[in-house]
Amino acid sequence: MTTTTLVCALSMTALWLLSGVTSHADTNAAMPGMYLPAVEPISGDSLYQLPVELTAANGASLKLSSLRGKPLIVTMFYSRCISVCPMLTGELQQLMSRLSTVERARVQILMVSFDSAGDSPATLTAFEAEHHIVEDNWLIAKASARDVRSLAAALGIQYRQLPDHSFNHSAVISVADRGGTIRARTSDLNDSDGTFIAAVRIQVQAMSRP
Repeated sequence: MTTTTLVCALSMTALWLLSGVTSHADTNAAMPGMYLPAVEPISGDSLYQLPVELTAANGASLKLSSLRGKPLIVTMFYSRCISVCPMLTGELQQLMSRLSTVERARVQILMVSFDSAGDSPATLTAFEAEHHIVEDNWLIAKASARDVRSLAAALGIQYRQLPDHSFNHSAVISVADRGGTIRARTSDLNDSDGTFIAAVRIQVQAMSRP
């Protein structure tokens, strides 16, 4: 995928948001699972080309590109979500528990909020406490509305804010290689066939190669 193609993809998703197409709602428990095989490495396909600025739960500011160097497991949520997001977080923790201690230390987990206006370092910190997220390699963050749109488009995540300020959104977890190219994604939060965790392990093993 060229940089121009990536920009087109972002523009198409922005048009979808404006058109009001409905995505999976928080209350939809029948979200179908899927595993999408990764594309071959193509120059210009890295998430780190996106000029996304993150604000972490501790208030620190950082660029998405600063996460380069480790496999990245990334998803999106918002702290006030009471159905899909807690389940998504719990299942992500379960997925990580299937890795060895050494494997877990070699990956970075990133969760970015859809709720640019409503989430703050304080609400993100409360979210971490509620879900017992204490590991140093978990980054719970927010971004501007524009950067949220860009990242969601690149991750294949659909979302829409409702009049009550909640969000309809799909639940997708992706793994990117150390250069930021997406290698696999799943909406089967249980990873019932183990395919996604196997894709994560492949990226971890690649860390030992030049």
